[in-house]
Amino acid sequence: MGMLDEIQASGEGWAQAVEAGSACAWPWQNALFLGSGSSYYLARIAAWLARSQGFWAQALPSGEAMLYPHLAAGAERVVGISRSGQTTELLKAVETLGLPAFLLSTRDPGEGGKAFAERVVLDRAREEAIVQTRSFSSGLVFFLTAFLGKEATAHLPRLFAERQGELWELAASWPRAKRYFALGTGAAWGLAQEAALKLKETALVQVEAFHTLEFRHGPMSMVDGDTAVFLFHPQGGGELERAVGREMAALGAEVVEVAYRLAELPLALVP
Repeated sequence: MGMLDEIQASGEGWAQAVEAGSACAWPWQNALFLGSGSSYYLARIAAWLARSQGFWAQALPSGEAMLYPHLAAGAERVVGISRSGQTTELLKAVETLGLPAFLLSTRDPGEGGKAFAERVVLDRAREEAIVQTRSFSSGLVFFLTAFLGKEATAHLPRLFAERQGELWELAASWPRAKRYFALGTGAAWGLAQEAALKLKETALVQVEAFHTLEFRHGPMSMVDGDTAVFLFHPQGGGELERAVGREMAALGAEVVEVAYRLAELPLALVP
């Protein structure tokens, strides 16, 4: 199965993630979220969701926690995210920290799974492609469900199926540019980073992600008529973020606004 096929089959992983997220009883208080690559960006979103619900939470790259375990001060447990369940940096970080650990993966971690007190395997989101797509979005659905409740996310698989046809329309209207930027705040900051990584990995183009309000502080010097900016902002709000978009448009950039509801954040990747 190729990458596009896996993206189009994401609904199966999302449905499984809704059920798994609603059944998960792992305590999220004082949790350190770890991941590498796309999984780190998912960890950042998950930590933001945890903090938004009143929990203390932090996100670090697995390699950072492995090299500098003192940065985990204050954490009482680890939430590890790894598509394979066998990421070297994550396993070594968990071993070094010695804290109770939870694993979210899409494959049976094998021997490495012994390091985790609890595991959730989203096998319907499993991928053969090198680039993460449905594993990331399914993991996002899992955490949204765990923190916001099943009633907030149960409709997501249906909405994804209904929007399948938009993929081809979006491809036909894709902005052509020499450089791309993805901007976001809050939970969408991690999403913007993931979107930039996906574009870089799949299209091999020049693309960077920035926190929207930080973009004014230097990076905007790269904006001109050969620039496309993807601006993720909350639906029905995001006035400060949208103001940045207007400024970039005035500099010649093609600005694509992607408005989202928090519970439907995975759909922003469709968008």
